[in-house]
Amino acid sequence: MSNSKSSNKKIWTIVGISLVVVLTFWFANYFILVNNDNRGTYGDMYGAVNALFSGLAFAGIIFTIILQSNELKLQREELQETRKEFKTQNTTLRLQRFENTFFNMLSLHHDIVSGIDYDKEVFIPDDPESFTVLRRGHNKTKNFTGRDVFEDHYEALKKRMVKCLIVDDIDSEYMGLYWKFQNDFDHYFKNLYRIIKLVNTTQFTDGKDAEKEYWEKYKYTSIIRSQLSAYELLWLFYNCLSENGNEKFKPLIEKYALFKSFRFEELAKTEHKDFYKKGAYEKRV
Repeated sequence: MSNSKSSNKKIWTIVGISLVVVLTFWFANYFILVNNDNRGTYGDMYGAVNALFSGLAFAGIIFTIILQSNELKLQREELQETRKEFKTQNTTLRLQRFENTFFNMLSLHHDIVSGIDYDKEVFIPDDPESFTVLRRGHNKTKNFTGRDVFEDHYEALKKRMVKCLIVDDIDSEYMGLYWKFQNDFDHYFKNLYRIIKLVNTTQFTDGKDAEKEYWEKYKYTSIIRSQLSAYELLWLFYNCLSENGNEKFKPLIEKYALFKSFRFEELAKTEHKDFYKKGAYEKRV
C-alpha cells in the first residue's frame, strides 16, 4: 500500500508540473500577441509551440497508460487478497466438515462399545471361605457389557498367545479364536480403522510443511487413543498382528504411536512388542 501511495504522489506531481508549463506558455503567448504588430511573422514561429503541445498530448497518453497500469495493479492486489480470504474460508470449512465427521464416528465408536454384550456361565460358591475345601456352589449367568467384554475375552486370548513365538503363530492362534468372538468385535475394529484412516487421508494444511501436517494428524489420533481402554489396546495389538490388520491397520498404529504408554506387562509375552516398529510406542520428535 505504501508503494501505491508513493506512485500516486509522483503521478499527481507530474500532472501539476504539466499544467503549470501549459498555462505559463499560454499566458506568455497571449500577452506577446496582444502587444505585437508582427503577428503573422510571430505566428510562423508557432510550429515549435505546436510541437510542444503535441509532445504534451503524447505525455498525456503516457500518463493515462500509467494510471491504467496502476489501476490494474491495484485490481490484481485486491484479487490476490480475495483469493487468500477464500483459501482461508475453504480451509476453515474443510476442517469443520472433517471434525463433524470425526466426532460423529467417534460417537458411533462409543455406541458400538456400549452395544457389545454377552452372557457367560460362572460358578458362584455358596460359602467363599469354605469353597476350597467343600467346593459347593451354583452356576449363574453373568452378563458382560461394553469394555468388560474385552477384559473377559482377553483371558482366553492370552492363553493362546502365550505359546506363540513368531508372528505366523500369533496370526493362526488369533484367527482361531477371533471367529468365536466375531459378532462382538468385527464391527468394532472396522469402525476404529475407518476413523484413523479418515484422519490419515485428510489434508489439514497447505501441504508445504510435512511436519506441521503430521502433528495436526497426530493430534486427532491422540484423541482416538485416549478413548481406548487398556484391554481394547491389548486386543488391537494382537488383531493387527493377524491377517485382519497386518497390512493396512498396523502401519497406521506405527505411524501415529497408538500404543504410546502401552502396558507391556499385560501382553502374553513381553517379547511380542518387538513385532511392532518403534514408532508404535513413541511419537516422533
